[in-house]
Amino acid sequence: MSAKKGDLTLLLPGAGGWEIWKGTAVTGFSLNSETDHQRALDVTGYPSGPIQMALPVRQLAAMPFKAQTTDLDLLDDLAAMHLEKNGVRPELDNGTLADHFIYSQEAEETSLTAVVLNAPREGDLPRRSPEAFDLSPRCLPLPSGKVVVWKELSRWVFALGSGEKALYFQCLPGERLDERAGKDIKLSLAQLGLQGLLSETPEEIIVWTSGGVEDARPEEVEALARGFNGSVNTSPKPHPHWPVPPSKLLPEDVRAERVEKAAKRTRNLAIGALALCYLGVVGYLYTSIQKSEKRAVAVEREVESTKEETGNLLTVLNKWDELTPVVEGEFYPYEVYYQVVRCLPNTPERKIRLSLATVVNQPKISPEGVAIMDRRIVVNGQATDTSDIAKFAIALKASEELSEFQWNMPESQTKKGEWSFTYTAQVPQ
Repeated sequence: MSAKKGDLTLLLPGAGGWEIWKGTAVTGFSLNSETDHQRALDVTGYPSGPIQMALPVRQLAAMPFKAQTTDLDLLDDLAAMHLEKNGVRPELDNGTLADHFIYSQEAEETSLTAVVLNAPREGDLPRRSPEAFDLSPRCLPLPSGKVVVWKELSRWVFALGSGEKALYFQCLPGERLDERAGKDIKLSLAQLGLQGLLSETPEEIIVWTSGGVEDARPEEVEALARGFNGSVNTSPKPHPHWPVPPSKLLPEDVRAERVEKAAKRTRNLAIGALALCYLGVVGYLYTSIQKSEKRAVAVEREVESTKEETGNLLTVLNKWDELTPVVEGEFYPYEVYYQVVRCLPNTPERKIRLSLATVVNQPKISPEGVAIMDRRIVVNGQATDTSDIAKFAIALKASEELSEFQWNMPESQTKKGEWSFTYTAQVPQ
């Protein structure tokens, strides 16, 4: 299928599989085809020309924060520091796996969201390398002041933003919408509010529908509303758009392919230039033919030898496997901290105050010289009653999401009528 000049082809994650949209920023996009494929590698039938890819939420991590500056030259460094502080900053030689997007600016403050792309697994990228990548929440018109929920590749996700500006997004647990999903959204909004990123807390959820079997059932919508403790309405999922300019995200294997194509083009130009020189020499001076032939042979040998360099692509791809322990979603510092906070006693007043929570997830070298992953938690807090501390300790040990950690919980200490505690946990090697 051919595409008109100026048309864009957008590969977008749909409710049950990938969708191919075609159009322009001026005329809008229309659905070209849709599949039930979960892997982008299996999608076929693209129109001719370059494609753009909207990355699904399940491959991304959003980390919003507020910077005390409006200087755009400083935001790059501040976003990188924010990711490094949370232990999720990607290595510089693994492609461009991090980017940041400004959400709003006022006075001397900037609200922005740092985004990290997980290392693509086999099948996550299409057969034809996309021309550009962006986030699926930025490719959909987000309603201002409301939380929007939709299904993406058979996973429920939610986002908060305005237009193509996405402040926060994440996947919801489980395959169905339920009360737990509503509570998770409520907790995320509370955390954004504590960071000063929300002027008003949204009180409405919009569930986007696509008119298919993947849509939420009425009982799921009701359960979501109970967990959220707010209104939940449904609405047809709007057509996508393509952000301008797109993100800077670029997986390593795509970057390596572009570098190889550029190198091959340069080699071809060099070979063509040498061929022209060779023909010119032959025309002017017959006696230099033998010398030119030797030079051409040497060039051919050099071209053949450079083909071995393409084998380095396999080495680059193998690097993704080495990064697996670092990018495992279950040990993200934000995710671990979120699970710790969920264990606090669910009371109207805050009876336990966490003064410090340190989450470590990074590689280190053991005394035996072996590379291992150091995964630790240190939680410091205070309370006026030891019974609340005991409930918190029991919840930490009983948490299914923190079952990998072994806890050390010494007795609480008291000073001036207030109890303090320090709990540590570590994933055994």
